[in-house]
Amino acid sequence: MGKDIIADHARWPRLEDEIFKVNKECKEAIKEKGRDKIIDSTLGTLIDDNGNLVAFDSVYDTLKDMDKNSIASYAAIEGDQAYLDLLVDNCFGPYKPDAYIKAIATAGGTGAIRHSFWTFLNQGDYVICPNWYWPAYQTMCEEFDREFKTYEFLDQDFNFNLEEFTKTLDFALEKRDRVLCVFNSPANNPTGFSIDDAMWDKILDVIKKRAVSGKFITMLLDVAYIEFAGDGSQKKFFKKFSSLPENIITTVAYSMSKSYTAYGIRTGACIIISSNEDIADRTFDSMKHSNRSIWSNITHAGMNILVDIESDKSKKKSYEDELKENRQLLEKRARAFVENSKEVSLIHLPYFGGFFISIPCDKPKEVAEKLKEKDMYIVANKNGLRFAVCAVSEEKCIISPRLIKEAIDEVDK
Repeated sequence: MGKDIIADHARWPRLEDEIFKVNKECKEAIKEKGRDKIIDSTLGTLIDDNGNLVAFDSVYDTLKDMDKNSIASYAAIEGDQAYLDLLVDNCFGPYKPDAYIKAIATAGGTGAIRHSFWTFLNQGDYVICPNWYWPAYQTMCEEFDREFKTYEFLDQDFNFNLEEFTKTLDFALEKRDRVLCVFNSPANNPTGFSIDDAMWDKILDVIKKRAVSGKFITMLLDVAYIEFAGDGSQKKFFKKFSSLPENIITTVAYSMSKSYTAYGIRTGACIIISSNEDIADRTFDSMKHSNRSIWSNITHAGMNILVDIESDKSKKKSYEDELKENRQLLEKRARAFVENSKEVSLIHLPYFGGFFISIPCDKPKEVAEKLKEKDMYIVANKNGLRFAVCAVSEEKCIISPRLIKEAIDEVDK
């Protein structure tokens, strides 16, 4: 690189996020043709059947009633303790691991992912991740000079590809002494896939066998969609992260964005799980230092919302009712898409919950362009298409598989 006022490590090409680009095109089409004529499968936000962003009354009534001084005041650098305690309870439910557990407030789940990449890896160390993934993982690795390596997510039977995961883990540990494994489950973005309990046992067995002296393995559990992946039993797998070897540490990226429809409030936490109290404490101290360095402290209002709702039985009941109602809305839409995919022989990856369903195809960008001609706007990634059941009405989920299948067939001719 030549001389430049911008430092070498900070030079990047102009970022044009594909998701927001397609969303902008979709908005223009809606203005021209009307919302009823357009299928908007772009953003990962929960949208009602009238095209409006779902924002829980229980959450935003709590915000409206909040004392302005409480909103305006600084929170503790690590987050308010009442918030952190309640968030840990919410995340794990009755399945809290038998381990030393610490939590630190972050700017959404993204902040927790950032902290994990930064805290446990040196420059050049590997983050390994399935090849169906949230693109920001790779962006963060580029920012922090970590290597990002993917493996084939599912095998031929659409099960988690343990063989490819193991090969990739071995590759990373052969090159370096530290590795971080990203698991976006349950309800993976962009597929809706969840790793089952039996497979978790196999994954943990592979990791424990490789946690030899001098090697350090981090497991990052990104559970952004966990509250839309079942009615509570989906959290049983957390118990499996009890009593692991000291050179294995687990972090959980927990976000209020989806579960509280609080995308823009940017509140979450990084939950640290370790069998060693000193390691848990030192990790917390490191992440607190990062908090002060990056954002000083987290939005007080977001933390107050969770505490207020959890501390008031009536508010909590209202919140749980809204969550259940919208989870059922999502399930109906997904069921409509899956059933009608069978009718037209459209192949999609297994869906267990969450905001998205993915359709593998050979020419995703070309198919996405073809779908615009059919008034559908959808996100293309390297391996296929991401259909946002969170944003598409049940009526349109019924007709969408046929349109996608037609577009794939037309492109493949």
